[in-house]
Amino acid sequence: MQTRRFRSLTWKQTNLVVFTALFFAIAIFIVEILMVVSTERESLIRGQKEVLDSVEQPMENAVWALDDNLAKQTLDGLLKVDYVGSATITLDDGTTFASVGNATALPDDLFSAVSLKIFGEFRQISRDLHQPTYLDNNEKPQLIGTLQINYSTRELAEGLLSQLKLSFTATLARALFITLVLSLVFHRFLTQPIARIGEAIDRIDPESPDEHLLPILSNHKDDELGLVTSKLNQILVQFSKTQGKLRKMATRDSLTGLPNRTLLLETLTVAIQRASIRNNNLALLFVDLDRFKNINDSLGHALGDQYLIRIAMLLKRFVNKRGLVVRLGGDEFVILTEDLHSPSQAADFVEKLFEQLKAPIKLGEHSVHPAASVGISFYPDDGDTADDLIRHADIAMYSAKAAGSNQWAFFKQQMTERAVTRLRTEASLHDAISNNEFVLYFQPQLALASGNLIGCEALIRWQRGDKLISPMEFIPIAEETGIIVAIGAWVIEQSCKTLNMWQKRYNFQTTIACNVSTKQFADPGLIPHIKRTAMRYQVKPEYLEVEITETAFMNDVEQAILKLQQLKSAGFGIAVDDFGTGYSSLSYLRRLPLTTLKIDRAFISELPGNSAIASTILTLGKQLGLQIIAEGIETQQQLEWLETHECAIGQGYYFSEPLPLDEFEKRYVIKRPSSLVGL
Repeated sequence: MQTRRFRSLTWKQTNLVVFTALFFAIAIFIVEILMVVSTERESLIRGQKEVLDSVEQPMENAVWALDDNLAKQTLDGLLKVDYVGSATITLDDGTTFASVGNATALPDDLFSAVSLKIFGEFRQISRDLHQPTYLDNNEKPQLIGTLQINYSTRELAEGLLSQLKLSFTATLARALFITLVLSLVFHRFLTQPIARIGEAIDRIDPESPDEHLLPILSNHKDDELGLVTSKLNQILVQFSKTQGKLRKMATRDSLTGLPNRTLLLETLTVAIQRASIRNNNLALLFVDLDRFKNINDSLGHALGDQYLIRIAMLLKRFVNKRGLVVRLGGDEFVILTEDLHSPSQAADFVEKLFEQLKAPIKLGEHSVHPAASVGISFYPDDGDTADDLIRHADIAMYSAKAAGSNQWAFFKQQMTERAVTRLRTEASLHDAISNNEFVLYFQPQLALASGNLIGCEALIRWQRGDKLISPMEFIPIAEETGIIVAIGAWVIEQSCKTLNMWQKRYNFQTTIACNVSTKQFADPGLIPHIKRTAMRYQVKPEYLEVEITETAFMNDVEQAILKLQQLKSAGFGIAVDDFGTGYSSLSYLRRLPLTTLKIDRAFISELPGNSAIASTILTLGKQLGLQIIAEGIETQQQLEWLETHECAIGQGYYFSEPLPLDEFEKRYVIKRPSSLVGL
């Protein structure tokens, strides 16, 4: 795009004044021409009359006396009159009596034409000559001749032109002088102030426009220019306020008022540059609140927001002037500080922070004990960019969270490698179902007294090429990302499909237990899905058992009881998996509509030495009329203890590892062993 050439307002204004002055000068000059021509014509008329009047008497005397010398002398005197070119006296009979000068023809040019146009009617004048009046004659005066005077119209025009030239020069000089004066005045009082305003506009800082307001000149306070300047200053002030609000919205968290990610990136980038110049370290702490989702879900979002505000105030008060507290979003906060230069200082700082978090926070009628997981990264050891430091502190935070509540961890390179592996696993999980990469393995559940097959537990495996991936590697990731809901639905459908196939192919029926994760249990579509799937594959409800963990119903016990009652009333079995590992199960156990209680492998592994918990669970299950299954049986001693204490059902590697479908069918469906076989 071509840039337009700058044209000064002063130059434009001068041109305008010049052309205006010239226009009026020419107009005045034309009027002046008309007036001068009119004046000259009137003056010429008077002059011609005066000339005729002055020579009339001498001419009459000369003609009457036929004194040609007198006539000649008088005519010569006429030639001295301005613009008279010739004069002739003609007698009454037409003969020339006396003549002076020569009548010259006008050149055939424009100037002559103009002179004729203006003075053509005055080119020739004449007067009749009569006998002298001093003669006593009562008769009418006798005509004795005619006096004819010829004027040179070209000389008349030339004289007029000389006069007009002088007048035009004077008019033009006046116009140019006025132009110069007006230009200087306009420049001084108009364009120069505008130029100053333009220079002031150039000095305006877009980041803080109200710091460089436009100057209001003293001689323009009460005119339009002063008004425009005042209005522009009002706009600048308002724009600055609006810009400040927008910047605050863009760089501040709307809930807590803390800086947000945008401001963190800006501040962290500057801090890194400063630390690089000074050869210093700086620390970044990634703080994630523990159990915030439970608080938000149980107490409501309003109190959850109040909780975040209180935590933000606590962090800001604790950090004070030692650093910057930022809210990234949700329950994630970041502390940036240049005061921590070593891991020991950072560890001491975090421990003091945990001490501050121990104090309970009152939210309405509820008292909440805050807890957090903290990941720590250092510049330059853990990264030399803002994004790297934040990302690595985030990875370290997940490592701390895996260790439990109120834990902290430093970033290590292997954490990044694990995080990359985790991301790849998450990406692959999305395609695993559609690519039929999941398979079901089945672990038998046997009657300890007889060795007969009572049922089995469906356990998912991930077949990626030639590699079989354990659930321990991908189930936690599936839980966090929510893919576990789709995976759990697939397990239920495959289990029903397998039960249908065993019934049709082998006329065989047994119970298959399917694990339901916490997120899957919270899914409102779980119960309808189980019912529809069982109906579609014509599976009797009593042959499908749903296994839940303690944490699945601890978040919302009333809702959990309602869901489990729906399942039990429809005929499905309900088992509590890993029973005994929680801290509140016993208080809710009587209220849950269960059919089966499973003793966790952690308690079975301690048998027969430490048997108190296993004995308690067996006694409690019998009193509640529940079916008891012992998980993780691996030794003969464990089996004997369980048989002695009348545990009815067991599963574990002592009997069989989880088997693929064809192996399970060969060993337990087709042959149907009736005696217990140890491995």
